[in-house]
Amino acid sequence: MRKARRKRRTVSIARRVAVDVLRRVEAEGAYGQLALNHALERRALLPDDRALCTSLVNGVLRWRRRLDFALAAHSQRPLERIEPALLRILRMTAYQLLFLDRVPEWAAVDEATQLAVQMRGQRAGGFVNAVSRALARTRERVEWPDPDRDMPVHALGVLQSFPDWMVEQWLARFGRERAVALMEAMNRPPPLWVRANSLRVKPDGLISLLEASGIGAKRLSDVPGAIRLEDARSLTDAAAHEAGFLHIQDAAAQAICHLLDPRPGERVLDACGAPGGKTATIAQLMNDEGELLTVDLHPARLGLARKLVDLLGIGIVQTVAADICEAGEGLGLFDRVLLDAPCSGLGVIRRHPETKWRTYEGDPDRLAQIQRELLDATSRLVRPGGKLVYSVCTFTASEGEALIDSWLEAHPDFARDDPRQARRAPWHALLDARGQLCTWPDLHDMDAFFGVRLARSA
Repeated sequence: MRKARRKRRTVSIARRVAVDVLRRVEAEGAYGQLALNHALERRALLPDDRALCTSLVNGVLRWRRRLDFALAAHSQRPLERIEPALLRILRMTAYQLLFLDRVPEWAAVDEATQLAVQMRGQRAGGFVNAVSRALARTRERVEWPDPDRDMPVHALGVLQSFPDWMVEQWLARFGRERAVALMEAMNRPPPLWVRANSLRVKPDGLISLLEASGIGAKRLSDVPGAIRLEDARSLTDAAAHEAGFLHIQDAAAQAICHLLDPRPGERVLDACGAPGGKTATIAQLMNDEGELLTVDLHPARLGLARKLVDLLGIGIVQTVAADICEAGEGLGLFDRVLLDAPCSGLGVIRRHPETKWRTYEGDPDRLAQIQRELLDATSRLVRPGGKLVYSVCTFTASEGEALIDSWLEAHPDFARDDPRQARRAPWHALLDARGQLCTWPDLHDMDAFFGVRLARSA
């Protein structure tokens, strides 16, 4: 008599998609948000499944070190000897057990076991089940390190899930209270900011359109045109988005464009402009009058900038795929130049938590050399009397204030230009004592940006 086949149990599509996205991020070096967006576009997931998948991916990337600490205490096998595919499943399970109250314990363990069985067989499933059940039984009694009792750098690194070198530097620079507040803020999901396309709608009008689509929205008084969304799960389907009445951009990035202060009729350069968010905002501040050249090394990313400005109905933008250091003086001189330089990206960890595990202690100093070369190249494109804004989405001294101090010593024809000396504006509240723009997740609920405006002597 033929034996009845055991029915193969299904695993939720949200968890299967999440584990594949994590594989792409960890094994292929993909960017987490891009890989997640691509996976969600390919799959017709229900809203609850989309939300769970997004939470799993970002949660594992954000809390990886804390999850590994808990798993190591419940696994007889060292984590470095666990097959990467199984470790990803275990991290997803640990995140659900430790952080997601809405997921039942049995569901997290059972789904992890079945996923391991389907991917690696019964033996792998048994191992994942044993570790997951052990953690589920004692999750309320995990002996976490204590910063007051143990080594504070290591303890805070585990509890806040950051590499030791970051924790050590931030403790030394900010003190413990501020460093912890900064790490806590960077571990929270970021708000979604958009900018009203001033060529088509005023901020209050956009808020009314968004609310008509069921999306709560609130203006930010410090940054004109910036709007914070309360629930943006359906933003891409909203009529205001499809009509080009807005584009997604953090309020700090919008403030950088105000720091540039472009005027209608001027000739402006966005030197590292892809994927086009700042280009679009600059064009709006220019009332779509003048000339705006966007240069970037990567043609594909430059195509995204072109797509965005077309959606928003912007006509003054020209794009050039080139290395700005090589294109050089063939581009001519500009009234204003924005150099939003490649950097360590520590200021956008909230949006890209994988940055924690891809950035090394020597990276800021290495990147500072590239930033200095870009400053040298772009400064030659500023007309006498013109303005140059240097910005980075990070807060290391070597990529920010220290770099500018050193660079200005070698370029006496440039000087810091404090925007407050010309006229007062609401966003000046984000400037420090030297007129530099500094935004913080813990202080402003924005990405951490550093920006400074430099004036070339006439």
